This record gives sequence, structure tokens and C-alpha cells, in this order.
Amino acid sequence: MVLKIFVLLASILAGTLIFAQTETSYIKAGRLFDGYSKENAAQSLIKISGSQIAEVSQGALPPESAPVTDLSAYFLMPGLIDAHTHIALHAGNYDDQILRETPEYKAIYASVNARTTLLSGVTTIRDMGNEGSGFADIALRDAINNGLVPGPRILASIQPVTATGAYALLGFSPYLTLPKIAYEADGPYEMRRRVRQLVQKGADVIKVYLETFEKKQLRRDILSGAMNYTFEELSAIVNEAHMAGLKVAAHVYSDSAAQMAVKAGVNSIEHGLYLETATFEQMAARQICYVPTLIVYQLWRDGKILEPVSAQKKAMLAETVNRHTATFKKALKTKVKIVFGTDTFALPGTNAQELMLMVQYGLSPVDALFAATRDAAALLGLANVTGCIRPGLAADIVAFDGNPLEDMTAVIRPVFVMKDGVIYRTPKGK
Repeated sequence: MVLKIFVLLASILAGTLIFAQTETSYIKAGRLFDGYSKENAAQSLIKISGSQIAEVSQGALPPESAPVTDLSAYFLMPGLIDAHTHIALHAGNYDDQILRETPEYKAIYASVNARTTLLSGVTTIRDMGNEGSGFADIALRDAINNGLVPGPRILASIQPVTATGAYALLGFSPYLTLPKIAYEADGPYEMRRRVRQLVQKGADVIKVYLETFEKKQLRRDILSGAMNYTFEELSAIVNEAHMAGLKVAAHVYSDSAAQMAVKAGVNSIEHGLYLETATFEQMAARQICYVPTLIVYQLWRDGKILEPVSAQKKAMLAETVNRHTATFKKALKTKVKIVFGTDTFALPGTNAQELMLMVQYGLSPVDALFAATRDAAALLGLANVTGCIRPGLAADIVAFDGNPLEDMTAVIRPVFVMKDGVIYRTPKGK
């Protein structure tokens, strides 16, 4: 009881009043996208029991005197799921973040970012590592789960796995001993050992860097990187992770690296800047998802993350964006499952802009919403937890001012956010 009072007071001081739901309450929806049907229903009634959705009906009325949240003027859908985040990172000089900021400081940053992310309508994230942050991601995950701070549900990778020297701070004297920003592993034996360590430390997902420009930049006209692992090494990490019940996300740029990842059986290709149509078809056949993270490269090009970029680097990133966009359009011609992920930490709370880019480049609005709900939940292994508005799943519900199926810019106008049956945001005046 004391903890609940403390959280309530902290929320009031932070300017975000959290409304804990009574045992049974109701929500009136004007338009409802439930996350598993392409149709959006009008005038629906959602019954909430504790932290879960108990019933969804159309045209029904709530019992007299029952607590009701009237959102009949808005568009309701499941909470958004961002499958690629870095919750403890932030805009600014990257080296300073690693060398000057303590993990404790970044943990505070992460808690602020988490609250902002939740209020934007993102109720679940898969976090892909936060260099120099120690165990801030799993500490935040547990603090959110225990009700200490508001934030989205978190699946954390802790740190990515990469080959020795392949992912490191650049431009420093080789005589300096610098902090490690990834878990290094070489050879099948070490790959398995690293996965086992991550499992023991509490990781929810394994991220592997299959190629990195930090190891060697292969070209100067586009963002590219040297391969880090052999097929045998990658197969070892995938096999070990799957035995532990964890999925594997592969950081990939090139088509050749993606083909190796597909053959090894990873669960998702992250970024995939330069993939070919045949590779997407192979991914579709093996149910491997594509998380394109379109927006981060545009923000990087425009100098809105990390430090401002030089004219030469800006030209390289501009060409990378062009190639990446063309790759995304190739994916749309196949049956590969596309999942919403942003990879951006510069502007927390703007995650939904990725959906606007997806639609701008040809993905249908309804498939964009599936990418951020049902399909993302399936990739994260949370299909029985969230991603749809249906009985038995978590009451993760958001409302937008406008219909995203008609105008995707509506996703940047959240007016209501509920996670696990707790209301974190309500329309002004309500």
C-alpha cells in the first residue's frame, strides 16, 4: 500500500497522474482496430478486469454506475510495440556517453526515456543494448514490472555479442584500455559461453553483430562493414539461444550477411540495408522477420543523433538512406513479415514516426499497424500477452486523435494510454 501511494505521489510530481483501474471498468471506443482483423469496428465496448481485457463487444452498453472511460471520439488500438530500441542512450556525443557518464546516470536517463516512450503510446519495447550502461536495461525492466517507475514492458538484450575488436570506440590511441561496449566472443565454444552468460544475467533476447563498420568500413559511398563471424560461429549462437528459449536478432547490412543469418536460423534481421528480393523470399519461407529501422538513418544523416555529421559523411548517409529505402520497397513485393522498430534514441517519444515512413514508402496503413502490434508481439514471443485487443490479453490500449488507417500522422497524436489496465494518459479535459 505504501509503495502504491509513493508511485502515485511521484506521478503527480512528474506531471503524469496514473489512474489504477478498479477491478472492473469499461472503455467506449469510437473506432477500434483490434490488432488481428483488418476491419475496424465502430462503437465498441471493452471490458477491463484488473490488468486484462475481459470482453470486447460492439454496440453494447456498460452496466449502470460502472466506471467508464468514454473514448468514442477517438481511434483505439493495441499499444504499440517497438522491436528495436536503446532506452538508456540519448542524443549527443557518443564517446562522452561511454567515457564520461556513469551507468547510474544513464539508468536515470533510461527511466525518463521510458516514461516519455510510454506516454507516446508504445507499451512494449525490445531493447537492443545500451553501451556503457551496465545492467540499466534489466534493472529498469524489473523496476517497471514492480511498479516503481512508469514505462513500457521491456525485453532486454543487455549487451550485443560480437567478435573481438569488431564493435568498439573509434579514433583512440591503441595504447589506451577502453570500456567494452559489447560482449566479445570468438569461435563456436565462446559463442555458446557468451549466450549462457547472458541467459544467466537475465537477458530476454540475444543480439549478434554479424558485420560492423567499426571493424572495417568497406566502402566510403555507403554505410558498410566487414563480416565478424563464420557460419559455424553464428550457428552456435543461434542453437544455444534457441535451446534457452531466447530468440536471436541479427544486426545486418549486406545481402551476403543476411543470407548467412537466414541459413543459421536467426529470428529477425535488423536494419538489412542492402538486401535482395530473393533473400526476403527466403526469410518469408523460414518465418524470419525484417525490422528495417528506417528512421534512424535519416536522423543520423540530418545530424539529429550523436554529433553533427561532416559533409562527406552526410553524403554517404544520404546514399545509404536511398539504398535502404529501395531495399524496403523490395521487401514489400514479398511475403516477408515486416516489424516496427526504430533504433532511435535521439528523440524519445517519436517512435511512431517510423510507421509514417513505412506507409510513405508503400506499406499499407493496416499492415503498418499490424507491424506495430500483432506481428511485433509474435516476434517478441508475446503473442499470448499483448499485441491484440482480445479477451485474456493484457489491457494495453492506446487512442489517437484521428484514424491512422486514413492518415498515418494520427499515430503521433496519442490522447490515451493504458498498460496492464493502468491509465497513464487521458484526453485533455477528461
